[in-house]
Amino acid sequence: MMALTAHVVAPNATIRAEVLAALRRAGVTPVPDPHESPDTVVVTAVDTVHEALTACPSRPTTQRTLLVADRFSPTDVVRVLRSGTLVMLRFADVTPSRLAAAVRAARDGEVRLPHEVLVGVLGGSGTPSQAETSRAAGRSPLTPRQTRVLALMAEGQDNAMIARSLLCSNHTVKNVIYDMMARLQVRNRAHAVACGVATGLI
Repeated sequence: MMALTAHVVAPNATIRAEVLAALRRAGVTPVPDPHESPDTVVVTAVDTVHEALTACPSRPTTQRTLLVADRFSPTDVVRVLRSGTLVMLRFADVTPSRLAAAVRAARDGEVRLPHEVLVGVLGGSGTPSQAETSRAAGRSPLTPRQTRVLALMAEGQDNAMIARSLLCSNHTVKNVIYDMMARLQVRNRAHAVACGVATGLI
């Protein structure tokens, strides 16, 4: 398994030390150079998303990033997403397993947002277009299992975690997700979750 490495950016030494300790507990190796490897994830730890936008230096678009914060303004979240940071985690939700999963998701180019943050974005400038919502309203409803998988995806669970939650195999989860995305006519996991929230499926 490929080792996880991360470089921490924080506004003060106390927050930086806390995040470094959390990364080590999660089995992630902190590195002093954000360019240590193409797979190194830059973890920005701040109080608000706005602080990340104003205080942290810009990153190359190819740099994998993870944002850890306490407060998420929908407008600022949209700006951060557009800047290339696709994975976010609340400080209150930081556990070794969740932090490792978030770093891995950022490294792999996935999109992962706390459910309430996603709901906030969809209620603001990130709301899907009327045409997209209208198409969603006419789609076939999901099966109970597909709805459950979609809800777990919205919580940020990967396929292995979903399989453990549902007591089934990874292969079964992949098949459920494939069929669910075909029914929703969506491009990826983040689009599926956004569609699910916007149309009341979850």
